[in-house]
Amino acid sequence: MSTPSNVDLCADARVESVLNRMTLDQLSALQDTLFEQLRMGLPPAEQIANALERHSADVADWFRSREPHGEAVEIVMLLVALAVAIAWLRHRGTPAPPDRLQDAIARVRDHHVYMLPIPRSDPCFCGSGSRFRACHGRPPIAVPAV
Repeated sequence: MSTPSNVDLCADARVESVLNRMTLDQLSALQDTLFEQLRMGLPPAEQIANALERHSADVADWFRSREPHGEAVEIVMLLVALAVAIAWLRHRGTPAPPDRLQDAIARVRDHHVYMLPIPRSDPCFCGSGSRFRACHGRPPIAVPAV
């Protein structure tokens, strides 16, 4: 597990602010764009950034500027942040507190996706069609002691 750089943390804070200013329709359109890009596999990062640019230059810049953790990790970080932002707007009618978005991104970075603050009965952020609790929200199974 690597610790995020100050550049990453500043970029994360900036993208969180952008996501919290977006409407539910804008967040959903951004999420749909990501799912469309991933429908046929993992496209090059620049192709994803260009698709994101149509909705938000700030989000596209965040995606381009992140220290490379692997494109898949960056996509999951963004999908999770979108899912949390959408869930807060849809279920509570208010933007997600910044600490919730920061926590979601950190949990992905630390490989603790199952601990995300997403309503467990909502559809999973990955687009599988399953509920979060049955997909990425399922805790890892402990290996029995020998």
